[in-house]
Amino acid sequence: MKEFFRYLRGYLKIKVWGYSPERFMNLCSNHHILLWDIARQEDCYTMYISLSDFYKLRPIVKKTGTRAAVLERYGLPFFIRKMRKRKVFALGLPCCLAFLIAMSQFVWAIDFEGNVSITDDVLLDFLAENGVDYGVAKNKVDIEALEAGLRENFDIITWTSARIEGTHFIVKIKENDLAVEEETEDDKENWPGSNLVATQDGVVVSILTRQGVPKVTEGTSVQKGDILVSGAVPVMADDGTVREYQFCHADADVALVYEIPVHEEQPLLYEYKNYTNREKKDLFFSLGHKRYILKLGECRFVKYDTILDSRQLCILNQIYLPFYYGFVVHREYLPVEAVYQEKKAESMLNEALSKNIVSLEEKGVQIIQKDVKIEAVGNMLVMDGYMTVQGNDGKSQPVQEQQPAAENETEPGSSQ
Repeated sequence: MKEFFRYLRGYLKIKVWGYSPERFMNLCSNHHILLWDIARQEDCYTMYISLSDFYKLRPIVKKTGTRAAVLERYGLPFFIRKMRKRKVFALGLPCCLAFLIAMSQFVWAIDFEGNVSITDDVLLDFLAENGVDYGVAKNKVDIEALEAGLRENFDIITWTSARIEGTHFIVKIKENDLAVEEETEDDKENWPGSNLVATQDGVVVSILTRQGVPKVTEGTSVQKGDILVSGAVPVMADDGTVREYQFCHADADVALVYEIPVHEEQPLLYEYKNYTNREKKDLFFSLGHKRYILKLGECRFVKYDTILDSRQLCILNQIYLPFYYGFVVHREYLPVEAVYQEKKAESMLNEALSKNIVSLEEKGVQIIQKDVKIEAVGNMLVMDGYMTVQGNDGKSQPVQEQQPAAENETEPGSSQ
């Protein structure tokens, strides 16, 4: 705070030399003249003094036989004096400040954090439909309504948080990794009941029924679409016939052993880009949604990649302005045809198979046996075969409300 007031009043850096500079400093102290940052030089002293106190030094200098000279000038009074000679700059400075203040009232940058399944473009379109786009006034952004709208329109979003920092609008999102399962649970609420059906051919190795009537036992061979557990629970009459059915949502852990086909292809011929380290740069700048490119000569490359090196004008790390600038970079490359060695191609096929196995194991699938072989077919290596695996199976399917009026129910292991 002291430095701020010193800047407003103005201050000087001076040097003092002569007969008795030490007495000069003592008399300044007696007359309440503040000196600071005093430094001893070879033949003089340097120090700082306020502009108003400098004009009080004349009698003290005469009395001590010293001399004082100004080295540097600081503060607002000297700045204003300079601006009198630069009228255009003096006029432009307040105009520039007014422009920055006006621009700081709008949103010029929008960023999203935490979104994986939903792209930035989809979220930007949603914000634009709700009146939030580049250039919108900050006081017109209803953050609470936007947060609620994101949760309502995107089922996968479970939590949102939005805030404005300067001219930067930041939206944080948390997605639900189990959105598909939750959607199925929501659908089941509208069903009278649901069966658990097989999603692939296999052999049942174990079944633990929590709700519903099991239709298979250990060792039963099933095909895709077969009912594993029925959601229609029979209510028996006194004569042993089915009087009616009560419907529920079948729930069970059914483990199947089944086969997964394996097919991977790896071409032996491939093409890669050999970059020559030659680049061609063009300047660009954009204001809002319009981009202007200043071409610095023609691009004579036959093959090249184009990269946009873009920067947004930002002041004090908070105020983003609708002005982008940078380079359009063209990087030359030469396409080179090459051939994989068979060992390299085989290792790439095995790596792809390993990734597939890791993905299955992450889902709780146990690999029992692998039976694959690699053969050369033309200009590629082909991996064919199958994997025998064990994993939980079954998906919910709405039960049919129309059931036989009378059906002897002799299935073992039914549960209420």
